Formats: sequence, C-alpha cells, structure tokens
Amino acid sequence: MKRLTLLLNELIRYAEDAKILDPYDREYATNTLLYLFGLDSFTVEAVETPVDFFATMDGLLAHALKKGLIALDVEPLRDNFEAKLMDAFLPRPAELNRQFTAFLNWQENAGLATEWFYQLSKATNYIKTARIAKNINYVYDGKYGKLDITINLSKPEKDPKLIALAQQQSAEGYPKCALCMENVGFYGTLEKAPRANHRVISITLNGEVDGWGFQYSPYAYFNEHCIVLKKEHIPMKVDRTTFLELVDFVDQFPHYLIGSNAGLPIVGGSILTHYHFQGGNYVFPIEAARTIATFKGKGVKAELLDWPLSVVKITGKNPDKVIDAVDRLFEAWKKYDNPDLDIRAESEGEPHNTVTPILRKTDAYGDYVFYVVLRNNRATAERPYGLFHPRDDYFHIKKENIGLIEVMGLAVLPGRLKAELDLIRTCLFDGVDPATLPELEKHLPWIRTLALPDRDPSHADAYLQAEVGRVFECVLEDCGVFKAEMADAFKAFAESVFPR
Repeated sequence: MKRLTLLLNELIRYAEDAKILDPYDREYATNTLLYLFGLDSFTVEAVETPVDFFATMDGLLAHALKKGLIALDVEPLRDNFEAKLMDAFLPRPAELNRQFTAFLNWQENAGLATEWFYQLSKATNYIKTARIAKNINYVYDGKYGKLDITINLSKPEKDPKLIALAQQQSAEGYPKCALCMENVGFYGTLEKAPRANHRVISITLNGEVDGWGFQYSPYAYFNEHCIVLKKEHIPMKVDRTTFLELVDFVDQFPHYLIGSNAGLPIVGGSILTHYHFQGGNYVFPIEAARTIATFKGKGVKAELLDWPLSVVKITGKNPDKVIDAVDRLFEAWKKYDNPDLDIRAESEGEPHNTVTPILRKTDAYGDYVFYVVLRNNRATAERPYGLFHPRDDYFHIKKENIGLIEVMGLAVLPGRLKAELDLIRTCLFDGVDPATLPELEKHLPWIRTLALPDRDPSHADAYLQAEVGRVFECVLEDCGVFKAEMADAFKAFAESVFPR
C-alpha cells in the first residue's frame, strides 16, 4: 500500500489537473485533507501523471479503514468518506452558483455552462462514472422502432408497493428525501447517500425566483442526466403550472429535453414525495415514433404516435398556444371515462387518469414539441399492481413502476438480470434443467418459450438480449391505456380535444 502522504499528493495533483482545484485554494484543500486523516504535517512530493483517480482513492480509503475513520468496509461508508475528501476541492454552494452564472453570462451559451458543471460533477466522482460504465447497454429493434435497453448494475430495483407506501408516510427525518436541498453537504449514512461533494445550481422557473435547483444524477442512465427539483419539499403533481415550468426550462436550456413523472402511484416514478423533473442531452426512442393520425388545433399540430403507450405529440411555435393545447388535452383526459375499455377516471373520489409530459425545443424550427403520455393507475383485486401496469408474467424482467424514462423507450432493468441471463444461456447450451436452479425460478415459464437459433455463443447473447427487449416492449404495451385494437377509440378521444 502506498504511503498516505504520497496518495494525498496524488489526489491534490489530480484535482489540479482536472481543474477542480484553484491554485489559490491549494493550501486550504491540503489542510482540510490533513484534518480528515488526523495528520498535522505534510510534505509536497512529486507524483507520476496522469494520476489514476480510482487507484489513488482506493489507497486513501484503505488508509482511512486502517485508521478507523471508516467503521466498516462497505460501499456506503466508503462512499461517505470519499465524498468528504472531494468536498475539500469544491467551492461552497453560493460561490459555485456565482461561477455558473458568470460562465453563463460570459459565454451566453447554456450548453457550455451546463457542460462545465457536468464535467465538474464527474471530476469529483459525484457522478459515478466507473459504476455507470459497468452497465450493459444495447438497442432492441422492435415493432415500434428501436428501444434502448440498460441492465443497471448499480442499484437494486424498488417494489412499487413500497414506493406507494413511502408517499403516504410523513416527511420525517433529515434529509426528508434524496432530492431535498438539505442533501447539499450531507455526509451520508448507511441508508442515505453521501452528498458532501454535491452541489445544486439555483434556477428560476415560471417566475419563482431561485425556487428550483438543477443537478445531475449520480447514477446517470443517459448523457447529462439531470434533475430539476422544487426546493420546497412537496409531492409530485401534474397540472398547468407543470407545463409552464417545463416550457420555461427549455427556453433557458434549449439543448436539454425535460419531462415529469406522473403524480400518482403505480404510473409515477420511484420518488413520489418530492416534485421534480428529469432531463438530459439525449435523443430518446419515443422521438422517432411514427405518426398514425394527425389533428390540427389553434396554432398547434397534434399527432397520435405508433408507440406501445398512448401518446399525443403536440407541436407548435407559440408557447402559450402549445401550453393551452397540452392543458386542454390533460383536462379532457382527467375526465375521460370508458368502462368498455376498463378506463375509469376515478373510484370513490380517487383520480386515476393523469399524464407523463415530455418536452423538447427543436433547434431547426424553434418548435415546442410535447409528448403527452396518457396514464391510468386503477388497480383491481385481479390486478393489484394496476390494470395498466406490467402484468406479473413480466415481473421477472421488470417489476418497478414504469415511469418517465421507460415511457420514452429506455429500459432500466435490474442488475440481477446479468447473472440470471448467464445461467439461462448455460441451461440452453448445456441442457441443464433450469428448474434445479433457485435463481431461475421466476424465469421458468419464459425459459420454456426460448430456443437458441444455433450453437454459436455470440448468437446466443444477441438472441437473449432480443428476447429481453421483446419482454420490455410487452411491458410498455401493458401500460398503454388504448391498446392497438382500440385505435378508433383513441382517435375519437383525440378528435374530441382537437376537432378536425
């Protein structure tokens, strides 16, 4: 193991090379690191460059464990101490906000300003680039076009019932949730993620001065995966104000797509307790969906898309007219009731109909393009997870709520699938009975439908990936309120909102 002083020199040199340590702050950062390690002296040493950040950090954490500064050698506690080390190089939140604003005003380019903040977030390892790189990513070419598939090797999947329970519980504890502003600078615990190296850019949306925060996701699922959060801890919702806020965001950050999860359990995302949006610098599969019907409104064009979920695409140049059209669609959908199609607007006063709104502002024409996904969260005794939630036949692949990211055509699948697919591949190749493997019990009905095209191992991998993609396609179809055979009803609903 390298000497602690040498490792500290390496980390300081890394920070200088990564442009996260100003020369004027070198002594301050050094003394902060010394305090964290309980040292009272330091010698500057030459180090080999470029510095391998992850090797250096592993060495520093090993010393911290040896000194008892980290109680247990477990990832959450290692992460807590690492984040505090990297905080030594970061400006205080107010100073970072001033730097961002100055950069934005100087460049007059929001894309360059967010790129600066994005690179900073990666350099401090707030964005977990090494862990993200372990994810398995591929494209499935299905009947609706391409779908992006990610097997997420970073985080466990969440049970939708637990997500709904969390929404009902009082907002106690500190921080109240993973998105609260209280997280900025929070050291972390075994259960709560470290945020010592976390910074949030303060922004104004819809006239609410400094009422919102802009940050990046530590476990990004796509390029520049950002989170825009209300500073006040209030539950998720969707209403006309939401559409105004989304439009204001793309006016300020036109290089980013932005969207909101629905505010109801089952059809919402994994965090229902804190009002927020998600976006990024990424083109999602839904944006390439084919049009199956077109309607004209006042200053807007409305299109029904050939997509597994029921989507109305609304395009226009005038933001007020676009917002009016989206809100008109939303209000009509909230009241839409069609028992013949199992679509009920409410039960005993509890609303079921809502939307997942997504917005992009196009470069070429300056159009506002809303993708409004119709959702319904009604559950029955036979379908306790929801009539328009994936049926339990597909839980072996995806059990979590189908939220904003999945709706746009990006599957975020649980990391357990990697090992399970390897076992399935072995069973298919070697004739092993999958029923003898407890890990594959959940997959047994699906495995019995599989048949390898040939004995080529590379073909087997591609085949299994395609079959997983096919299941995800079915998962999305289950969430569609107007099924393919209900196209006429979908068109009739759209025409009631946008008369021809």
